[in-house]
Amino acid sequence: AAAREAAEAAARAAAEAAEEERLLAERRVAAARRVQAAEQRLQEAEARTREAREAAAAAREALEARAAALAPMLPVMRALALWPAESLLAVPAPPEEALRGLLVLQGLSRNLAAEAASLQAAGAEARRRAAEAARQAEALAAAEEAARAAVAALEEELRTARQRRARAADAETEAARRAEASAARARTLEAALARLLREQAAARAREEAEARRRAAQERAAAAQAASRAPPPPPARGGRALPVVGRVVRDFGAAGEGGPARGLTWQAAPGARVVSPCAGRVAFAAPFRSYGLLLIVDCGGGYHFVLAGLDRLDASAGQRVLAGEPVGVLGADGRGGATLYGELRRNGQVVDPRPWLSARG
Repeated sequence: AAAREAAEAAARAAAEAAEEERLLAERRVAAARRVQAAEQRLQEAEARTREAREAAAAAREALEARAAALAPMLPVMRALALWPAESLLAVPAPPEEALRGLLVLQGLSRNLAAEAASLQAAGAEARRRAAEAARQAEALAAAEEAARAAVAALEEELRTARQRRARAADAETEAARRAEASAARARTLEAALARLLREQAAARAREEAEARRRAAQERAAAAQAASRAPPPPPARGGRALPVVGRVVRDFGAAGEGGPARGLTWQAAPGARVVSPCAGRVAFAAPFRSYGLLLIVDCGGGYHFVLAGLDRLDASAGQRVLAGEPVGVLGADGRGGATLYGELRRNGQVVDPRPWLSARG
């Protein structure tokens, strides 16, 4: 009875720990969603601020150009405004020429008045554009502050998760690390994925053999419950875009190395990268020319490859939800950052666009 009670308590504790981990993962997904929303608002605010500043600069240039065009006429305008009759009579001329001069001056006066009105309108537009640029700068500062707060909250969640993972090492994680070490020795991405698939199949075979061995040795229900903790709950969630950005190279697009085998996103430096699916991290380490590489086993024979990360926030064997943060992008030296994503089914490259469009 005591053994049975201890086994049931251990099973309850394991189930509670698994449920707590699931809730923490969902919190990380929500925090990452807030970060990506803040990144989206920040990008939009930066674009609006840039447009407002460019419009204000263009308005100032138009004002200066119009003022420069009117500058040579200012003495004539002043003389006509102060002494119109004297200006007409300053040069002696026959009456018919004086009349023609009067008509010309009237036309010139109307043109100068129109130019003066345009100058005033240009000045008003320049002031309006400058005020709009100032408002957009304030909105940008607010968006930056919101993004910093969201990032700080997510970093705290990730720090807690790293501490929990450092204390927990199970057989599944060790198997994933062995598979990752084997894949890291491959020369190509195809070979690495093939090794991962072989290691996963071998790990499943070992688990089945171990389960049969335990089943044969178990003598009582209490011993069985004590020796077999419940497996972690399956990761839940649909699919998510891995980063906030725009696609700059589409699947199949021509390039130096042939048609693109995946998608390339342009994003802001430091942009948060999330798992595009629910599953298990099969690889998270540097790999050849890809830099930091992350491969998520999405189930059903699908693996999603993410390359170009500057920091990894996930490790091999970790179960992730769709939208859970797995890394951060660096800078590409041109004021931006790029993320490469590739989807494979049973080791073969497939177009990720229809798969990603079926987001939950």
